Amino acid sequence: MLVVYKPGSGRKLQRQLNWLRAQVKQRQLAVRWYDTSGFYGQDCKAIRALAQEQQQVVVVGGDGTINLVVNAIYGLPITLACLPAGTGNDFCRQFGYTERHWRAAVFSAHSMSIDLGAIGERYFVNIAGVGFSAEVVQGMRGNKRAGPLSYVWGGIRQIFCAPTVSVATSQGPVLEQGMMLLLANGRYFAAGLQPAPCARLHDGQLECMWFSACAWWQRLVVFAAMLVGCHQRLPWVYREKRAEITITTANLMVEADGDLVAQTPVTIRSLPGALQLRTLPETFLSD
Repeated sequence: MLVVYKPGSGRKLQRQLNWLRAQVKQRQLAVRWYDTSGFYGQDCKAIRALAQEQQQVVVVGGDGTINLVVNAIYGLPITLACLPAGTGNDFCRQFGYTERHWRAAVFSAHSMSIDLGAIGERYFVNIAGVGFSAEVVQGMRGNKRAGPLSYVWGGIRQIFCAPTVSVATSQGPVLEQGMMLLLANGRYFAAGLQPAPCARLHDGQLECMWFSACAWWQRLVVFAAMLVGCHQRLPWVYREKRAEITITTANLMVEADGDLVAQTPVTIRSLPGALQLRTLPETFLSD
């Protein structure tokens, strides 16, 4: 077993690590521990080298650490297990598991195949976006000192200053000036916002969400509606399912799982069943 975590002093992280160390000792398991350095390329290469010898990797952390590990192990015959300990934990949120459930899943014999999203050779588990969401990520610059509220404050700031975007795709007409385009593999981002409630992790499709709001007051309405989960009723929100989309507009920042990862033009696609995730059987959840 390989365990990957981002070093820190957060109580949730330390609680999960202490529990896992106790389990490893009790079960007399052979474990390799890797604490990330913060340098993506270096960490990705090191994790892939260590994972070659393992059947399972456990991520103790949040969406950023999960994203790093997924990119490192893609294509390897290895199963991922998660112990949520990050700021947003949006990937884990959609399963509805408690902490007890995630801990049990680490040592479960049950796993499921889930999809990934891909931007070229960079992979994501939650949501990719251009426009407003990318401006929020750039504006935050990794600063999450306010915890989950960091995303809310970051979003409110960008409502009034983020530029509108015009997105051309190879599969259809130009999406005229608007707020953002999201390509969702999972349902959540930004520490609990659910912009794509119809997205599913195992349907081989991306939920494409186009937000055409331009005026600051329209953006504010969209943002407030997203906080309470009723934004899909608004006239500025359009959704459809696609397995792949190519954005031909140049020089737009692309964010995925909370990091800036590319610039357009890019092709963003679904990779059906690309990841094995350690989960629990339904009989366990009904107990």
